[in-house]
Amino acid sequence: MAAVSNALGLSGLVNWGDQALGKSNGAPGGYTTVPNPTIALGPSRGPNSEGPNGVAPFPHLPGHGVRVHNPGGGGPPSQLNLAPVPQPTLAHPLTILDIGDSIGEDLGLGLGDVFGTDPYVRIIQKGVESTGLARPDYYNWPAQLETDLNTYHPQAVVVMLGANDDQALNANGGFVPVGTAAWKAAYTSRVALVMDEAVAAHARVIWVGLPPMAGQNVSSAFAKQVNLIFEETAASHPGVTYVPSWNLLSNSSGGFTIYLTVNGSVVQIRSSDGVHLYPAGYDLLANALVKPMETAWRVNLHVH
Repeated sequence: MAAVSNALGLSGLVNWGDQALGKSNGAPGGYTTVPNPTIALGPSRGPNSEGPNGVAPFPHLPGHGVRVHNPGGGGPPSQLNLAPVPQPTLAHPLTILDIGDSIGEDLGLGLGDVFGTDPYVRIIQKGVESTGLARPDYYNWPAQLETDLNTYHPQAVVVMLGANDDQALNANGGFVPVGTAAWKAAYTSRVALVMDEAVAAHARVIWVGLPPMAGQNVSSAFAKQVNLIFEETAASHPGVTYVPSWNLLSNSSGGFTIYLTVNGSVVQIRSSDGVHLYPAGYDLLANALVKPMETAWRVNLHVH
């Protein structure tokens, strides 16, 4: 269904299918097979094992010789002279690639809802649950992103991930403990690599921060930690815009909440698992991204 939807440019088809299968109102986030996003990564694997995308992890991680395409030449991707994002037209709609973990999947559904009837925008929903940047031996996002960029040629990439990354990093044949300066440096390099890959492929990036968390394996403290990395790294990458979700999806005290009042009605925006977004939450977030997209890219997305 996802393949047909992407081929036809009908993001709403996936959303309808998910709802029909009960993926919007069932178990946490609607993903009944993975109740715990961190444990679902499975047992530790060696640095040379393959992940579920069938791609062996990079032998070197960002900052250690990873190949990043730079078709424009003239320096690293973060220093490229970026061409303006073309105004979307009916003949040439704006293609937006959504990637990330299961929260990124949730956001992709929201983007499908927002743009599903907009002929000027095509949403490619490629989030994968239980993934992140901590375990390239399990799922290699830089390698997968390269494939997606070459397949779909998006003008923009939306990224939302990090909830599965509160763990030691598998890097250089060993593990770097979470919370250390070495962990922050390695994780920052991985974030930068994803940004560089997208920009080198002439795509702009919207990197969405994590909301407050109350899950068994991910806390608000960790979410704040990686959000700061996302924000600081985006600031040093032309073509990348960091958009926080914290205030939008938090209670009046800035903490985790399951319910919010939206347009005068109390709605459930988050799952009781403390991590995932419910339909009202991912639609709220997706709608909130429209204005930052239009401002950063200087385009009209025709959804107002």
